[in-house]
This record gives sequence, C-alpha cells and structure tokens, in this order.
Amino acid sequence: MARRPWHCYKTHKRPAYQKKRSRSHRKEYVRGGPDSVLRMYDTGNRKRPLDEWELSLGVIVLKNVQLSHRTLEAIRTSLNRNLQKKLTREAYLIRIRPHPWQMIRENKMMAFAGADRLQSGMRNSFGRVMGRAARVYAGQTIVEVFCNFVNKGIVIKSLKTAAYKIGAKNRVVVLKMKNPEEHATKVGVMIALEN
Repeated sequence: MARRPWHCYKTHKRPAYQKKRSRSHRKEYVRGGPDSVLRMYDTGNRKRPLDEWELSLGVIVLKNVQLSHRTLEAIRTSLNRNLQKKLTREAYLIRIRPHPWQMIRENKMMAFAGADRLQSGMRNSFGRVMGRAARVYAGQTIVEVFCNFVNKGIVIKSLKTAAYKIGAKNRVVVLKMKNPEEHATKVGVMIALEN
C-alpha cells in the first residue's frame, strides 16, 4: 500500500502524541509501530572535541512544521555523501538536532470492489502507528555542521542542497565562530549566506 502524502501530517496544532512510560504503568493509546529509520545522529569526525572546530553552520526552519524520520535520514545521507566526495571524513562533523518522538497514525482504508462491506469507514477511526516525526518550531536548528574556515564554501553548498528536502521555508546560518576577531576578513561568510 502506498504511503499517505506528507502534507496530511506537516503541521502540528494538537498536543504531542508520543509513547510514554509512566511509573503507574497506565495503558497508553500508543502501541507498537515501526522504529525510526534515522539511527545515527552524528556523522563524520566524532573524536575531535567541539571547541576545536573553527566554524559551525546550520539550517534553521522559519515556521512550525513536522519532519518525518525519513526526511531527517535523507538530509543526513545527502549531506554526508556530498561532503565525503569533496572533503575527507576528518574535515567535518554533522549533527542532526531534532529526534522523531511524535507517532504518526493512519486509519487504513480498503480500495477495491466490495470494500464497503468489510470495513467500518470512519467508525473506530483512531488508526495505527505508521511512522514517526519530529516536531520542529520556528527558529529551531535542524542540522549543524562543524568545519574549518577553509571548507566553508563547500559546506554551505552542501547544506543548501540538503535543505531542499525539508519542505518548509528554511535558512542556512552561522551558528558559532571561533575567535571572530581573528577571522574578521573571513566574516564574508555572513554576507554570502544572506544572498
């Protein structure tokens, strides 16, 4: 059966629907469902301490949106592939920030002759868990890449390519910069990002 289009789940207005483990062991509605496709949140040079990186670039979202676990994995793989081709694995660190805790339900409908006799339509239409999503709010960072000033151009291009997969308005920004006084001439990164 084909997957339901993501625009059905893109916005979030209601309270979060997550799997909970309470002390009272009260039964929750959330049961089962597939695990997240996204397994690795950090990719690249994980051994190097974060304070040693000169620059941190990231993608922020400009409005509230839900991102599926498949979207987050697609962002990570496309970024990693692009950066691995152009740089070595020791030259960057990718971090996916949001975690997909939100459960996505779907009330499956049959679509064949005589289906109306077998299914109950919208009666008992709570649905089953079909996937997971991350709730992201306006201004929140989705992905962060640590690198050195030498590689900033390559990283910015790769981030812009990966940002197309988000499906909502976003922007590539400079999150942190080591010793901005030293790199006063290199702050052209800021101007390049605005254009």
